[in-house]
Amino acid sequence: MLGHSHRRRQALGFTLLELLVVVVIIGIVLAVVAVNATPNPRSQLVDDAQKLARLIELAQEEAQLTSRPVAWEGDAQGWRFYESTPNGWRQLNRDVLAPGHWRQSMDNVQIVAGAAAVPGAPQRLVFGREAIGLPWRVALTSQGSRVDVVSDGGPRVLTEAQTQ
Repeated sequence: MLGHSHRRRQALGFTLLELLVVVVIIGIVLAVVAVNATPNPRSQLVDDAQKLARLIELAQEEAQLTSRPVAWEGDAQGWRFYESTPNGWRQLNRDVLAPGHWRQSMDNVQIVAGAAAVPGAPQRLVFGREAIGLPWRVALTSQGSRVDVVSDGGPRVLTEAQTQ
């Protein structure tokens, strides 16, 4: 009878070794979460480039659906989309094509290829009513990293990480 009650007392709790293993596992998981939760400037730049690529795809669709050219203009603070009207270019302020800001500040935003000259305005990418246009490239640079947003003139817009 004495052996039976001793065995039952052992089964009621955890050993010190089991508790230490659990504490170590929790520590490892928290360390991984803390490292991944810290924003990486390079990944933020890639995220901004991918967001811009999707927005430009939407702007191209907008130009085709409305039969009005749509233009994109960007700088170190953010971006703006414009639509062509009989009275000139008008900034779009609706839905996803409203002006926006980068997640992190940019050192440089430059249209490397495919810019259209718009009188009295900075360089812009202009998307027409046609499904196929001219190739273009926009370079986003921040904290020594560069990601290009690129199109071969078709409807698909891609991002390319550049090494500097």
